[in-house]
Amino acid sequence: TDESISASSGIDELFASLGEAPDVGQPMYGSMINTITRGMRHGKFYLRSAATGVGKTRTMVADFCNCGCNKIWKDGEWIDNGLAFPSFFLSTELELDELQTMMFAFLAGINEENILNNTLSFEERERIKVAIEIIKESPLYIEVIPDFSLKDIENAIKRSIRIYATQYFFIDYIHTSMKILEEITKRSG
Repeated sequence: TDESISASSGIDELFASLGEAPDVGQPMYGSMINTITRGMRHGKFYLRSAATGVGKTRTMVADFCNCGCNKIWKDGEWIDNGLAFPSFFLSTELELDELQTMMFAFLAGINEENILNNTLSFEERERIKVAIEIIKESPLYIEVIPDFSLKDIENAIKRSIRIYATQYFFIDYIHTSMKILEEITKRSG
């Protein structure tokens, strides 16, 4: 609307609702990011920006798994990670197998380089087998769209909500594509 409202509008109800249910969301992976964001709160948008090769995708994959898997390897044992929420990862750059190795490396607490170079110990191989079973049982969904438009992204999100009842979305990453440029050209004339 084009109207101003009083800063006190609904303030009593807001305070009462926070007393009943604090404004926190599903934890992200890492205490520092949770302190900053208060977790992944529904209806909120989180954008990570950094130089190439810093680890944005790996951090997002960690959050994706942390949100959608009920077990994780931590401090030398498999621990209960709480509820597994239906989560959707849309990739515009990486292929499925690249994301999968990041996923089971994260869940099993193993350096992905050791997986890719096949320099795993017997114990690490067994942990990866458990991590793979956890992924199979988890409500995690991935879609790879290398040449995308805004409509493609919107449709993928709507489809995942309709089919999988997805609650958390991860999009990696924002850049221009031929379809986006075409879409912008058509809209702007």
